[in-house]
Amino acid sequence: MRRTVLTLLVCAVPFVAQAADGGAKAGIEAGNRKFEEAVAKGDAAAIAKLYAEDAEILPPDLPPKKGREAIQKEFAGLVGAFKKITLKTHEVYPMGNFALEVGSWKLEDASGKGPEGKDMVLWKKNGSTWQLYRDMWSGNAPPPPPAPAAAAQPAPAAAPAAK
Repeated sequence: MRRTVLTLLVCAVPFVAQAADGGAKAGIEAGNRKFEEAVAKGDAAAIAKLYAEDAEILPPDLPPKKGREAIQKEFAGLVGAFKKITLKTHEVYPMGNFALEVGSWKLEDASGKGPEGKDMVLWKKNGSTWQLYRDMWSGNAPPPPPAPAAAAQPAPAAAPAAK
């Protein structure tokens, strides 16, 4: 009897955890796996469909892009240059029909090399599906140093005054 009760409790813990966060963590993990699959296939349209219709991305050093069409255009360059992305969820903060994810990412090109960084994504629940709603990321590498200032050119000599 004790063993049965203990087994039931152990089995129930994941269901209680999922109920407590409204399925946010599981939904986010599923969305991230689909994002990874779309990058591997080079499919920017599939990436855009993971975002809510009124979603907005906030890429580093660029203006925000709003809506699936703009998001698809932005990710077209990424899937052309990189063959793999690994997304890791570090923290999830559920808030009703929204959830904030703090995570990290790593991109790889055909040679297995690429940048890595961190992100914060606000996810929005649409029916039973969690969709990316606001997505902000940055790389871990320091920015490149500023270009050296142009060497000061001597001012041209003034023309002699006419007499």
